[in-house]
Parts: sequence; structure tokens; C-alpha cells
Amino acid sequence: MKIQPIRGTHDIFGKNLDKYNSICDEVKRVASIFNFSEIKTPIFESTDLFSKQLGESSDVVLKEMYTFQDRNGESLTLRPEYTTPMIRAAISNNLINLLPCKIFGIGQMFRRERPQKGRYRQFNQINFENFGTKDSFADIELILLANKILSTLLPNIKIELYLNSLGDKDSLIKYKTKLSTFLKENKKFLSKESQSKIDNNPLRILDSKNSDDQLLISKAPLLIEFLNKQALKQYEDIKKSLDSLKISYLEDNSLVRGLDYYCHTVFEFKTKSLGSQDTLIGGGRYDGLIANLGGKDIPGIGWAGGIERIMLLMNNTETSLNLIHFAILDEKFREHALFAYNLVAKKNYPVFWNFKYNLKKSLSKANEANAKYIIIIGEEEFNINKYKVKNLITGEQNLVNIDKILSFVK
Repeated sequence: MKIQPIRGTHDIFGKNLDKYNSICDEVKRVASIFNFSEIKTPIFESTDLFSKQLGESSDVVLKEMYTFQDRNGESLTLRPEYTTPMIRAAISNNLINLLPCKIFGIGQMFRRERPQKGRYRQFNQINFENFGTKDSFADIELILLANKILSTLLPNIKIELYLNSLGDKDSLIKYKTKLSTFLKENKKFLSKESQSKIDNNPLRILDSKNSDDQLLISKAPLLIEFLNKQALKQYEDIKKSLDSLKISYLEDNSLVRGLDYYCHTVFEFKTKSLGSQDTLIGGGRYDGLIANLGGKDIPGIGWAGGIERIMLLMNNTETSLNLIHFAILDEKFREHALFAYNLVAKKNYPVFWNFKYNLKKSLSKANEANAKYIIIIGEEEFNINKYKVKNLITGEQNLVNIDKILSFVK
């Protein structure tokens, strides 16, 4: 029986792996520019880390987490998101003793969602987090950073920044009460899935993709009308900064994040090139979350981006792998060929041989790979202790001593 990958998972190889590596390289390059340090955390944590902080009414906790019992009876969960593990790691390793603490991570997340284009049950995610400041400069910096990464990786894709403010916790509580009342009064116009969220998670209804829900949402009270003066000023400051930097954005007063810990600034980078799974990067503020996890009472802000969704929009990346091919025409010439093979590899030139003692097949493989050179070792080359170096672009070829090979392939 042919064993297939588990539903909702996928293998990354070939051109897709080139894209994946390009994304990781660009993320690390930009992180160093903005002075963010990389961190890696375990892929599983105590279930309490997620269930307590994501909110018991969160979809992630209710139905999407992969949770299992360890042999000692402890409940463990494969991480469904990266913010809380990164905070836990910063607390555990005393990283928040020197503020601001600016860290980023690249890793695998696990959610048992319905698989579709750009959405997997095991997926790869980028996270940037800044702990320790309420200054809106941190909000702008993370938006700038995200914009820089996306514009470099996807220069020809139209991407739009959506912006909103959830206000402080008191503003959010007042709004949830008003929103719940409105939704209950119009319950019959909502989808069954949204009806079940009215009492526990009304904000998530604002994020519904159901057309009936969206019609009602367009008539719902606006969160921005419930912001106090301080929260409103903070939001206005961010918009002014974006305007002065000439970073365009769209205000979306129905924009919320799917997890309970967000407050104040929330933002998403979206594109219409992916269908319903249109968000490439999303994030916002989560003041109070770090204290809830046992750390200092300091603010935080961060964002997460899906690597697979970015990969779907990228062009194939060009690589220089297999730059120099070898053609060994008989097994008895193999050792002679190895001297040249080793020399070229030691000088960090990519090399390749197809393990076929056949000139025609070796040339065909080299042409398929767009190799620039092929080194041919046959009877003539073996007898005179030389190597034939052929430029596959110009057709020029030369018989050379081993110490002259590198001068021909530079």
C-alpha cells in the first residue's frame, strides 16, 4: 500500500524549498536590520499555556489544537501559534530583564482546520515580537518591517495594509456588550456558526466570511465609537506616522484578531491574489498578556505571517546548484575524475554527476540543469592525465591539467 502524507500536511522540496529558504533568508536579513534576535522554542508546550491565554471561547482552543497526554498524565499541546511560546521562553530565560526585548522566530504550527489553498494543519510561520514598550514607535516599526519583507519577496503583488484599534480592555468590554445585544436582536440573520458565538466570542463574528453575516456586520455598532480619549489618540498617532512615511493603509473598523489577548492596534497585510485565505501577515498589541503568563507587567506587540501563503505568490527562485557537471565515460576513469571532483568541490563550486557512464546522458542532464560547464573524462583524458572542460554556453572546450581547471570555470 502506498503511504500518503497525513491530510493537511505537505512536503517541501525542489523549487518550493528554494522559495522557503529565500523567505527565511530575507526574514533573517531584515530582522538584523531592525535588531531583532532569533529564538527557537519547542514545538509542544503545556496545554495550560494556550488554553488560559488564547481564551476558552477561542476557536483555536475549542476545536483546533492537537493535544495529548504525556505518560505522566500531563496535558501537552503542539503549538497552534507562536506568541505565547515566545513570551514563555523570554520569561523562562530572563530575556525580559533588559528591555525592549525584540525577538523573532520561524517554525511549525499545528491546527486541525479544514485544509484549503494556503491553509494546512501543519504549517510554517514567521513571528516578530517586541516586549516592553507602549510607544507607538514600536507599532510603526513592526509594520515597516513587515512591509519591507513583503515588498522584497513579492514585488509584483498588490498587497494592502488594513488597520484598526480595539482600544483598551475597558473599551473592548463595553463594545462586546453592545455588540452582543445587537447580534442577539438580529440573531435570525446570522449563520448557525456565528449564532453560537454571540455569548462567548462576539468579536469573531466580525471576521466571518459568510455573506449573510457580512451584510449584518455592515450595520453593527463600530468599535471605534467606544474608544476612550487615550486609546483614540494612540490610534491617531499611528495613522499620522503612517501618513508621514507615505505608507498607505485602509481603515477597517470590523478588523479583529482571532485570539482573545489583543488590544489597541491590530493590522493585517492582505492580497486579493489568494482567494478567501487573503491574509499574509496579521498582528497587533497584547498589553497584559506577559503578566498573565507570569512575567513582568509590561506591554507587547507582534505579528505572525504564513510562509506557505507567501510561497504561493512567489516566482520560482533561480539557483546555481549543479553549476559544474561531470561526464565520466567508463568506470575505470572514476578515480581520475575524483581528483577533479574533489578539487572543484573544495573551492565551493556546486558539482554534479548523474552516476551514468554515458556522455550523451550526462550532457542531457547538464543542459536540463542549465549548467555552465561540464568536465569530461574519457579514454583520451585518462591517458594523458588531463581533463576536458567544456563551456556549455559558448561550446568552447579545452584539455587542461588539473591545476588549470579552476581558471577555466571561474
